[in-house]
Amino acid sequence: MRISISIFLLLLLGCKSTNTNTLKLNEVSFKTVSKGVLFGNGIEGIPKSNFTINNAKEWETFLKKTALSNKANTNFLKESIDFSKQLFVCVFDNIRNTSGFKIEIENIFIKKSGLKTIYTTSKPSATERVNMVVTQPYHIVLIDKQEEPITFINKDNLQ
Repeated sequence: MRISISIFLLLLLGCKSTNTNTLKLNEVSFKTVSKGVLFGNGIEGIPKSNFTINNAKEWETFLKKTALSNKANTNFLKESIDFSKQLFVCVFDNIRNTSGFKIEIENIFIKKSGLKTIYTTSKPSATERVNMVVTQPYHIVLIDKQEEPITFINKDNLQ
């Protein structure tokens, strides 16, 4: 009898909910290309922005901008990108006067109105030691090409 109850409870508790699988169907997988900070004091000419890079010319222009005063682009993918099948999704925060700030793409999913890119920003805590250095947090990911428009949503503004 105890064995039967144990098996029943194991089966009952071991079953996964189908709701999580439904949510996963709408998610778009992505690969982080680079995440960190730029140190160019704005010389790159990249304001706080969210954008996509859809072709090789745009990618080369972007790499040239970031190479002006950063070694950040040495972290970018070395493999070739097929822009007929893939694109970059980029989020850049404000230029900051200290270290410790971060920005991160958390999720990309498909809705009827297009792709939704959810990202968060964070700042250093009041007790965290920071360096007095000009930085600009960024996160760049690679996704399969989508024809739908992309909307960027700062999760911090929703709370």
